[in-house]
Amino acid sequence: MFELFLITILFIFIIYLFLKNLEWKFKFEERVKKYIEEMEEKIRRDAIERSSKILSGKIVEKLVPITKDFNHNPHDVRWLGDPVDFVVFDGLSEGNLKKITFVEVKSGKSPLNENEKMVRDVVKKKEIEWEEFRI
Repeated sequence: MFELFLITILFIFIIYLFLKNLEWKFKFEERVKKYIEEMEEKIRRDAIERSSKILSGKIVEKLVPITKDFNHNPHDVRWLGDPVDFVVFDGLSEGNLKKITFVEVKSGKSPLNENEKMVRDVVKKKEIEWEEFRI
């Protein structure tokens, strides 16, 4: 009789643990779902903010040659965008090319990326060549 009572108690305890496990699993899944939704919203807002900064930066980059502080004739500027923003052929529009200048536009304290640094270093070392390709 005592054994039957013990088995019944053990069976009830196992059912209780099973139900508690289901409850904890459900609560955990709800918390994870809520966390993911919150993080997704933050990530989306951050992506929109970064995207708008990048787009406005690209627009401003293209307007730089017509600003009064830009020390080159806008007619001599050719926009590349990547890995540098502009190549300036100083004097070309007047038929008197004096020099070629690579220009990278940055705002605030934004640093050069690795590709921009490599281009800068090659230019400073004067490791530049002319190549003519004919078909």
